[in-house]
Amino acid sequence: MTRFEYLVVFMENDRVLTANGHWQGLVPKGEEGDAESCPCLFEYLSEAGAQGWDLVAIDPEETGTAQLYFKRAR
Repeated sequence: MTRFEYLVVFMENDRVLTANGHWQGLVPKGEEGDAESCPCLFEYLSEAGAQGWDLVAIDPEETGTAQLYFKRAR
Protein backbone atom coordinates (compact mmCIF):
# COMPACT_ATOMS: atom_id res chain seq x y z
CA MET A 1 0.00 0.00 0.00
CA THR A 2 1.36 3.42 -0.96
CA ARG A 3 1.84 5.84 1.92
CA PHE A 4 1.76 9.59 1.42
CA GLU A 5 3.03 12.70 3.12
CA TYR A 6 1.17 15.98 2.87
CA LEU A 7 2.03 19.65 2.57
CA VAL A 8 -0.40 22.49 3.31
CA VAL A 9 0.60 25.90 1.96
CA PHE A 10 -1.02 29.25 2.71
CA MET A 11 -0.67 31.89 0.01
CA GLU A 12 -1.69 35.52 -0.20
CA ASN A 13 -1.37 37.84 -3.20
CA ASP A 14 0.72 35.28 -5.14
CA ARG A 15 3.20 34.84 -2.26
CA VAL A 16 3.67 31.63 -0.27
CA LEU A 17 3.59 32.71 3.37
CA THR A 18 3.61 29.37 5.22
CA ALA A 19 4.19 25.69 4.47
CA ASN A 20 2.91 23.26 7.12
CA GLY A 21 2.75 26.23 9.47
CA HIS A 22 6.37 27.32 8.93
CA TRP A 23 7.07 30.89 7.77
CA GLN A 24 8.65 30.96 4.29
CA GLY A 25 9.94 34.53 4.20
CA LEU A 26 13.54 35.70 4.41
CA VAL A 27 12.46 38.59 6.65
CA PRO A 28 11.01 37.57 10.04
CA LYS A 29 7.22 37.64 10.23
CA GLY A 30 5.92 40.95 11.55
CA GLU A 31 8.83 43.02 10.29
CA GLU A 32 8.62 45.50 7.44
CA GLY A 33 8.67 43.76 4.05
CA ASP A 34 7.93 40.34 5.51
CA ALA A 35 5.37 39.22 2.89
CA GLU A 36 7.49 40.55 0.02
CA SER A 37 10.36 38.34 1.21
CA CYS A 38 8.28 35.19 0.70
CA PRO A 39 8.63 33.15 -2.50
CA CYS A 40 6.28 33.93 -5.37
CA LEU A 41 3.72 31.23 -6.10
CA PHE A 42 5.12 30.23 -9.51
CA GLU A 43 8.64 29.72 -8.13
CA TYR A 44 7.29 27.75 -5.18
CA LEU A 45 5.16 25.51 -7.41
CA SER A 46 8.12 24.80 -9.69
CA GLU A 47 10.34 23.86 -6.75
CA ALA A 48 7.63 21.74 -5.10
CA GLY A 49 7.05 19.86 -8.35
CA ALA A 50 10.78 19.21 -8.71
CA GLN A 51 10.71 17.70 -5.20
CA GLY A 52 7.90 15.31 -6.19
CA TRP A 53 4.94 17.17 -4.67
CA ASP A 54 1.61 16.96 -6.55
CA LEU A 55 -0.93 19.76 -6.08
CA VAL A 56 -4.18 17.95 -5.25
CA ALA A 57 -6.54 20.73 -4.10
CA ILE A 58 -6.92 24.47 -3.72
CA ASP A 59 -9.24 26.01 -1.13
CA PRO A 60 -9.74 29.69 -1.98
CA GLU A 61 -10.53 31.81 1.03
CA GLU A 62 -10.77 35.59 0.98
CA THR A 63 -9.85 37.51 -2.14
CA GLY A 64 -6.18 36.87 -2.84
CA THR A 65 -5.71 34.09 -0.28
CA ALA A 66 -5.89 30.31 -0.54
CA GLN A 67 -4.77 27.06 1.03
CA LEU A 68 -2.97 24.71 -1.35
CA TYR A 69 -2.79 20.99 -0.59
CA PHE A 70 0.00 18.77 -1.92
CA LYS A 71 0.89 15.12 -1.49
CA ARG A 72 3.72 12.80 -2.50
CA ALA A 73 4.56 9.17 -1.97
CA ARG A 74 6.89 8.46 0.94
